[in-house]
Amino acid sequence: MSAGAQTPLVAVTGGASGIGAATAYLLTERGQRVVVLDLVGPSGELEPALKNGSLRYLHCDVAIEETVAAAFSAIAADMGPLDGLVNSAGIESRRLLRDMTAAAWDRVLDINLRGSMLCLREAASIMAPGASVVNVASIAGKRMSYSGDAAYTASKGAVLAFTRHMAFELAEKNVRVNAVCPGPTLTPMIHRSLSADRIDAVAKTVPLGRWVQPRDIAEAIAFLLSPAAIMITGTALDVDGGMLVSNGTPYRDHVAARQVP
Repeated sequence: MSAGAQTPLVAVTGGASGIGAATAYLLTERGQRVVVLDLVGPSGELEPALKNGSLRYLHCDVAIEETVAAAFSAIAADMGPLDGLVNSAGIESRRLLRDMTAAAWDRVLDINLRGSMLCLREAASIMAPGASVVNVASIAGKRMSYSGDAAYTASKGAVLAFTRHMAFELAEKNVRVNAVCPGPTLTPMIHRSLSADRIDAVAKTVPLGRWVQPRDIAEAIAFLLSPAAIMITGTALDVDGGMLVSNGTPYRDHVAARQVP
C-alpha cells in the first residue's frame, strides 16, 4: 500500500465469489476500502461491508475495454487513488484439443489474460506511489491444469509472464506487481463439479493433507499487497499445499516404498 495512506483502497476483480470474495472480505475485515468489479453483485459474508460502505460494487466485464475504462474512471472520480489491484477474475474450461473451438479458446484468454491487462492498464494511471498489484495465476501456469484444459493452462502461464514484465515496467512508478499461484482450491465451483468422494481423493494427494481454502489465497494476496512485501516484485507465490513438490503420491505410500527391511 502507499506510504501514509490512512484508508487504503483496493480494487478486486471477480470479487463476488471464490478467491476474489475471500480477498475482498479479508481486506475489509482489516479496515481497508474495497471496490469489487464483477458481473454479479457480492452477497453472503460481503453484505455487511456493502451496508457499512467499506465495500463498493461496480458491474464490469473485464474482457470489454470500454467497460473496464468506465469502471476505473468511476473509481478515480468517486473514491480516489488506488493503493492496490487484485486481478482475480477468471474462468476455466474443460475441452480436449479436438473439441477446442476458437471462440472457446478466445473467451478463456479474453477474461484470464486480456482482462488482467486491461484492468492493470487502467488502474496504473490512478495508482498512488507504492501501490501493489497481485495477479491470480495458478500452478497450472507452471506445469499443466488437471481440472481445466489447454486454454486455461496457456492463459495462466501467460499471466505469469505478464506479471514479470509489468513488475519491471512499473517499477519506475514504484508500483509492485506479483502473482499468486493457487493449487487445488475448494471453491463453490469445485463443490458443483466434483463428487464428495472425488473431493476427498484430491485432498489425499496434497502433501499438507487438505484442499487449499480461498482464505489461504486471500492471506497470501494480503501479504503481497502490504508493506511487509515492500521489496518483493515480479514473483509468483505458490499457495498449493506442496503440490508442486509432489508427484501425486500419498505421503504414506511414499514412506512405505522406502522402508528399510
